[in-house]
Amino acid sequence: MRDGPVIAFQGQRGGRSAFGMINAQWSRALTNAGYRVTDYAPDGPPPAIVIHHDFSSQFSQFEPPKGAKCVAVRTWDFGPFPPLWVEKINREFDQYWAHSNWIAGLAERSGVRADLIRLVPLGIDPEVFRPDGPGYPVPTKKRFRFLFVGGVSRRKGTDILLEAYHRAFTAADDVCLVLKDHSGDLFYRANEVRERIAAIRGDPSAPEIVHLDEFLSDRDLAALYRACDVAVFPYRAEGFCLPILEAMACGTPGIVPQFGACLDFCSAPTSYFVKARRIRAPVARSFRVALGFEEEITEVDFCEVPKERLADTLANVARESPTALRAKADAGVEQAHGHFTWSHATEAVEAELQDLGA
Repeated sequence: MRDGPVIAFQGQRGGRSAFGMINAQWSRALTNAGYRVTDYAPDGPPPAIVIHHDFSSQFSQFEPPKGAKCVAVRTWDFGPFPPLWVEKINREFDQYWAHSNWIAGLAERSGVRADLIRLVPLGIDPEVFRPDGPGYPVPTKKRFRFLFVGGVSRRKGTDILLEAYHRAFTAADDVCLVLKDHSGDLFYRANEVRERIAAIRGDPSAPEIVHLDEFLSDRDLAALYRACDVAVFPYRAEGFCLPILEAMACGTPGIVPQFGACLDFCSAPTSYFVKARRIRAPVARSFRVALGFEEEITEVDFCEVPKERLADTLANVARESPTALRAKADAGVEQAHGHFTWSHATEAVEAELQDLGA
């Protein structure tokens, strides 16, 4: 066993949830760096540091152990954080980690103390998500392939994408939209977007859609990125949106909103921007999150890509020259591999742990 400080995680360190996969990456890197990494046990001896990155339990009910430094890793996609989160972070935690400048800004606007906020971005595995390698066997004969990766939902903007794609093309066009979904995902099990997918696929005049509703390993996912020409992510709200970065790392440029979290790593040389409307308004309501927990919120702040604007972009990109596509692809690979690998992300994590005295 290593002799370094004990870092305990509150939250899964594995599995198929986004936070579990992130915790797994951090755990491996910190173990290699000499830390003793474990799961947090409330009835065990207090570790040096607890990293709370868990969306499977109620955050407001977590009791930080005495004698340990505590880090909160939370993302609230639709605007300022629930007030109870803010109060708890300010009162009981030593740092708050945000994955993007957008979320860090929302945290500060919510009232999280500025001296607690740290930027800890995510990353990609450059040995897996790379432009060279096999392509996934997508069941289509169409020439140009758009790709969406993520839970099909309104937050991800899949409903906007479906309507824009249906508006931009017909069955006669040499294009296909590949939707990589996973209905077994705890956060995106049931919604009306899948009904719209089925309706479009059942229309003989509609453009082709391939719906891959299954879990893919990272290597298969990288092959899927490489098998498509352009990825499309018209999200309404995101804390980081790792699939955009993964696609870039594989040489597949993205169509993205000119708004929010993706601006940390997307730019005009790497991506196709679509101007989005900002939707910001005061509210006073209880919001039920995917796992059934209820949170009180006071404001929403997110974006929405107009369907007609996205339809025009899809049509224009499908006519883009191979040279122009390759230029964006090359710039995206350089950005992802040069600045946003898990090694880069781990450097940020270690720097913050050292600041806590680990």
